[in-house]
Amino acid sequence: MVENSFQSSYGPWALVAGASMGIGAALSHEAARRGLHVVLLARGKDQLEATAAEVAAQHGVEVRTIAADLASPDIGTVVADATKDLDIGLFVYNAAVGPNSRFVDGDLDLHLLSVDVNCRTPVILCHHFGRRLIDRGRGGIVMISSMGGTQGAVNFSTYNAGKGFQWILTESLWTELADNGVDAVNVFVGATSSPNYNSFQETLDPELCNRLDTDDPLDRARSRLLRPSTPQEVATASYDGLGHGPVAYTHPDDAFVSQRCFALPRAEATGVWRALQETSTRRPDKVAR
Repeated sequence: MVENSFQSSYGPWALVAGASMGIGAALSHEAARRGLHVVLLARGKDQLEATAAEVAAQHGVEVRTIAADLASPDIGTVVADATKDLDIGLFVYNAAVGPNSRFVDGDLDLHLLSVDVNCRTPVILCHHFGRRLIDRGRGGIVMISSMGGTQGAVNFSTYNAGKGFQWILTESLWTELADNGVDAVNVFVGATSSPNYNSFQETLDPELCNRLDTDDPLDRARSRLLRPSTPQEVATASYDGLGHGPVAYTHPDDAFVSQRCFALPRAEATGVWRALQETSTRRPDKVAR
């Protein structure tokens, strides 16, 4: 394996949490394509092992798997024990639980599960790997957040709040760890293709979502609903963002929408996102996790 600058900065091993499908699988493949060995962490053992085998076969790297629930109270110990013999240079957190309902109508236990996966576990794992990266004097942390984390809206209260938590945590790590040679980046992910998302697109009004030649943030955000990124595009943008500031976006329109909304009074910004989330009234078949 020929060493490259990414490998030199963030190798030899990456750990991707939430690694087996969709964006997580793409992040695992992209880390391997850039020359890193990969530890894949996810709950479903069969899918996890299948993805790990694909990564090893396609990129010629070593792989290791950890089949564990990120909501488990002992997740920090499980991960620490499973990786204590590896030189982890890149930690990637790609996981979420997204209850979809009005806050007071939702199940409290599901809200608390969302807090565990979106907030508690990133703190545990960033604390563990942050110390290891400081000791080695180089490395990176990638937090896969969401455009939902930039404001409140409707139906995804604890999801949006958790992704906002990840954003501020990662910005803090970016400024605290930089003097130790460690990079951190929070990635704002917008609309991204998946089987469930592609089904959701069928419920959208094309007239509302095809207003492309506009500077209106709502129109630009709606246009993204019909033009999602691929998981591979998300993975590429995420790793390209390392070393270039505390935040990265996976599409230029996402950056445009966020920056326009940040400039608005908070009531107006929240209104933009409420209108966006009500573009379709269909509820997803599955809770995001």
